[in-house]
Amino acid sequence: MIEQISLNFPNIWIKNPEPSRITEQIVSLFPERTIFTTDYENGFSQYIDSTWKPVLVPNPAAEESGVPYITTHNQDLAHEYIQKNKESFNLPIYIHSYTSDPRSLQYIAASLSNNVSSYRNAFWSDDISLLPVQNIYISPYDCPQELSFYFNIVEENLPTAQEIYTIITHIDEASHNRFITRDQYKEVINASLGLTESYIIDYCLTSIKVNNKISSDYIQSRKTSKIKSQGILEILSPKITFDNIGGLDNIKDVIRRTAKLRQNREAAEKYGVTPIRRLLMVGVPGTGKSAICQATAAELDLDLARTGISQVMNSYIGQSEANMRAVFQQIRAMNPLCVWIDEFGRDLSGSGSSHVDGGTTDRVHGEFLTGLQELPEESFLLCAANELHSLKPEMLRADRFDKIFFVGLPSFDERAHIFKINLSHIETDHSFNYDQLADATAFMTGAEIVSLIKETKFYVVSDSLRPITTDDILKVSPNIKNTIWRKHPDVVKSMYEYALENWDWASTSQSEDAKIILGKTSSVSKKKVTFS
Repeated sequence: MIEQISLNFPNIWIKNPEPSRITEQIVSLFPERTIFTTDYENGFSQYIDSTWKPVLVPNPAAEESGVPYITTHNQDLAHEYIQKNKESFNLPIYIHSYTSDPRSLQYIAASLSNNVSSYRNAFWSDDISLLPVQNIYISPYDCPQELSFYFNIVEENLPTAQEIYTIITHIDEASHNRFITRDQYKEVINASLGLTESYIIDYCLTSIKVNNKISSDYIQSRKTSKIKSQGILEILSPKITFDNIGGLDNIKDVIRRTAKLRQNREAAEKYGVTPIRRLLMVGVPGTGKSAICQATAAELDLDLARTGISQVMNSYIGQSEANMRAVFQQIRAMNPLCVWIDEFGRDLSGSGSSHVDGGTTDRVHGEFLTGLQELPEESFLLCAANELHSLKPEMLRADRFDKIFFVGLPSFDERAHIFKINLSHIETDHSFNYDQLADATAFMTGAEIVSLIKETKFYVVSDSLRPITTDDILKVSPNIKNTIWRKHPDVVKSMYEYALENWDWASTSQSEDAKIILGKTSSVSKKKVTFS
């Protein structure tokens, strides 16, 4: 924003829901400029001596009324006044605030075009006096596509940590230090990141009313609900750790190494090591990709922001692209985060969409790549996909992701481990035979094994009111079909073949079992499993 205003670009569109905050920033950053606006209270006004003062303009009906000058809310009269008196002002700025749908601005297209032409003439003539009045439009909406040609478009950021500090300090001092202590500032600021100024003030004051203090937990809870209500992003506090996930040793190792490097950034930088921050997981549905996303956030001690392509896509023209931009804007504002993008391979092919959806998918694809490249270094990105055959090659370029892991069907060892984790909470004297259970569930996914345990519990407890045993699970296991393998063996085999050639494996034992999946050996490897 600062650069565009400094260069006196004739028409600037700032997308921001808080026009008053942006206006205050402009008047503070450019005190030497002559700045005008039109607001509901004072009408057409000029910023003089730290306040907005109404401007008297010639009355078009002076002859009839006998009143030569009037105040006005008419922006056409205001603009005409500035234009006629331009030479007496210092590079005038006229700030327009549009809080309603800006599609009504079609009528100003000619004026915008004239401004662009005047700016061009000033440039080629090297004559600053030819510069037009600089028009700055502030709106919570995107610039109408048909007018975007005339504007330099800026998506102004949400309040920074320093700005939030100023807000908290003002509330603290105004309340005589009754509702927050200095050592609580950091937690409240972190909880407020990603909110607009008005919401920060609202939640702080409401917290005082409800809790008799400014509570970071209260603000975080309200923020999470607000973001979720928008339908394109959800903020989660991870409750799953790697201890809750069976197997997948390779991907766990990479994340743990990353966490160590993030905690020791100076040493990492000293030895020229950059922590991994963008990771893609592709593989069979139900094999733990979602759980890994949550556990990674816990391992990195970050909040988890989840979105999916289906949440972003919208039937209104331009809204899908705006949603994708909004997702990454929110992520940047709340940095650092662990970002989980689900359904990565779905609806993001970026291939031939112009024939199907008017190019929407192509544009969303472009916005995603832009957001990916601008992801803050402190945030960690995880994308989970069940298939990638439809994605454009540039989506999988080496500089897009630091690693691509394949997550396949759990191996014998991993199935035993999954049973161990999910049966350990049962109060019983029975000793489960994990080898036997793993053997009976070959080619099942982790999700199917969890479903098997739940169904066994349902029937046994409802019938006999007792804890389940190994024999109970073995008896029910034929009822739980390994659906993915039975219905789509060719798809699974194709993924395994591609993974062997192109990707890292999330699990050492899964890569060893690849020959079984591909039918190159008829026996399933079994190992005696021990747990510490």
